[in-house]
Amino acid sequence: MWLGISRAPRRMSMVFMLFMVGMCACGTAGTHEATAPPFQNVVEDVAYVGDAQCATCHEAEFNGFREHGMARGFYRLTSTTAVEDFSGTVVRHQETGFYYVARKAGDQYVQEEYRLDAGGAKTHQLVRTMDYVIGSGSAARTYLTEVDGRLYELPLTWYTQANGGQGRWDFSPGYAEVNGRFERAIPPGCMSCHNGTSEPVAHVQGKYISLAQGIGCEQCHGPGQLHVEARLADPEPADSIDLTIVNPAHLPVGLRLDVCQQCHTNGAVSILREGETAYSFRPSQPLDEHVAIFGIASDESNSISVISHADRMKRSRCFTVSQTMDCVTCHNPHEGFREAGPSYFNDTCISCHAPVGLQAALASSESRSDHAAQSNCFSCHMPKVAADDAPHASFTDHFIRVVGDDAVPEGIEAHGELELQPYFERDRAGAEAEAYTGMAYVVYGRQNTNRTVMQRGISMLAGALEEKPEIGEAQYLLGFARLQLGQAAAAIPALEEAIRLNPEVPERLNTLAQAYEAVGRDPSSIEQLYHRALAVQPSEASIRVNLGRFLEAQSRVDEALTEYQRASRDEPWLASAHYNLGTAFLRSGRTAEGERSLREAVHLEPDYSDALTNLGVVVAGRGDANRARALFLRAVDTDPLNANALANLGTFYLQTRQTNEAVHILQRAVEANPRHIDALANLALAFAEAGNATQARHYARQALSINPNHLTAQQVLASL
Repeated sequence: MWLGISRAPRRMSMVFMLFMVGMCACGTAGTHEATAPPFQNVVEDVAYVGDAQCATCHEAEFNGFREHGMARGFYRLTSTTAVEDFSGTVVRHQETGFYYVARKAGDQYVQEEYRLDAGGAKTHQLVRTMDYVIGSGSAARTYLTEVDGRLYELPLTWYTQANGGQGRWDFSPGYAEVNGRFERAIPPGCMSCHNGTSEPVAHVQGKYISLAQGIGCEQCHGPGQLHVEARLADPEPADSIDLTIVNPAHLPVGLRLDVCQQCHTNGAVSILREGETAYSFRPSQPLDEHVAIFGIASDESNSISVISHADRMKRSRCFTVSQTMDCVTCHNPHEGFREAGPSYFNDTCISCHAPVGLQAALASSESRSDHAAQSNCFSCHMPKVAADDAPHASFTDHFIRVVGDDAVPEGIEAHGELELQPYFERDRAGAEAEAYTGMAYVVYGRQNTNRTVMQRGISMLAGALEEKPEIGEAQYLLGFARLQLGQAAAAIPALEEAIRLNPEVPERLNTLAQAYEAVGRDPSSIEQLYHRALAVQPSEASIRVNLGRFLEAQSRVDEALTEYQRASRDEPWLASAHYNLGTAFLRSGRTAEGERSLREAVHLEPDYSDALTNLGVVVAGRGDANRARALFLRAVDTDPLNANALANLGTFYLQTRQTNEAVHILQRAVEANPRHIDALANLALAFAEAGNATQARHYARQALSINPNHLTAQQVLASL
């Protein structure tokens, strides 16, 4: 007999929206030794007005900024903005076997993913449009695709500096290690630095109501509504400093640096402070009040990363001696400099280090000739180095010094046990510091599938929350981590407290519902949590899939179908929505619709083992044994420990009189899940057909110990 469809989804969907960024060097934060003027536009209710409004009065500054790389940090890819080679370079991901190519298709640019069989024919193909570019192109250009307002990163990046400056295609940062394919949504934490102030949809990963086009004036000056209203009413400010808008030039050096470091200092993990959002930072506010940043501790003092320039600069004598140097000393944000040549920066160096004085001081040195007026200062004192988190790109090391042969900066390398190191002083001691450090370990462990690191985070959070129980995100992550590690009962108190602190966060409600399911709580309380989550954000498709799965388990299949259909419309690329929709259709006897949905799940995710095995059941049911066998084998190949896939393949062998193969595969199914009752019963039947009555009785009795009414097991015992 066929086992029928596998009803449980491959995994429960967790919603996880913490601000997470790439690897970076870590150091100590600057101090805010003086207070900032009382700028009035940094409160929450002052609105952003956009660059066009700024340009009406500040035309020169606006036009200069448009030539700066920041203004070109995010834009649409068109025939006008395209600079890449679209001749068809193919990049293969060795571990997953996917091929990728960026190409032009009519009037669009696309990235294609495919697989090949032994004969070179395509067995899988997905094509996504390249809608947006992230990056000015000085080092690289990465691409986003958009579907129904959702943004996803694409696997291939164009590395401008590679191939002798001719450029080349290769994987976007992180994709070579873990291939995110077309599923890596762009959260507000990424968008807030790579683009201007956009409006995200609350509690939906990667979906936006509106998108800016490039980093804008208000990233550094704060929202402009108050300033515009005041200057239209009276062109001249009442004081020498116009307090209606932040001018970073009037900030103390530490806060000036924070304006730049809001995006140019990040670590392995960055966690928003309680109550903060990705867009809540305002220039003139201390950055350490907005975010906690953690890097990976390293024995290498010269470690460097793409986004550690300000931290490297603060180690320079130019900075420590002057105490006034900042990023703008060399980088005027109101003008472009990429095409200006070496003199643009050398003139700044010479303003403090006159060549005449240097040559006099180096009269007897071999390097005297290197310090003439026309010499390139930064080529020696700020060398170009490779950054660990950006392939095929080099960056200027902003630690200004005499560089010795043994002091070439390198990328980060952690030695021995992973140790996360806080960037800000406030995260080095105390219960609050322990809480944020614990959160960092949970986030890092979850992102890198490291249970040991997650457990360390749990231990830190449990201790810190005894003293600081009011940190809601810490409570949530403690519960989340415990649930991920199979500690559902222990997860519940922290999750309940997180919801008490903020009952309007869908991912908290969703996670508690899953914990309740795991311990067998009252179904009505579970359903209520899912509905509460969706009342806050109806478009969160992964939560809707969980609700549908829960309803299906309660034999409320028609209601489950409604939820799955809505989820697949809200997020068309969510394979689990199509998979669950397909299984529900099959349970309702709507075989054709079920097959279409399962095929869409496999189209989106060709290694979806549960979808493959259920599709095999459908194909076998209409008598196509060869295609069914191929699907069952693919399901087992993609997930050799999937008990449902093994059980269906074993049952296929049993039905086609391949008894020895059936025994072998069904034994593997039982090893994968000793309580898989259909696998146990069919294994008993296989042993009976093989003439092994002892083993047949053994497995039939095991099946009946789980369900005394299992018909196949009863029939096996009756026949012996």
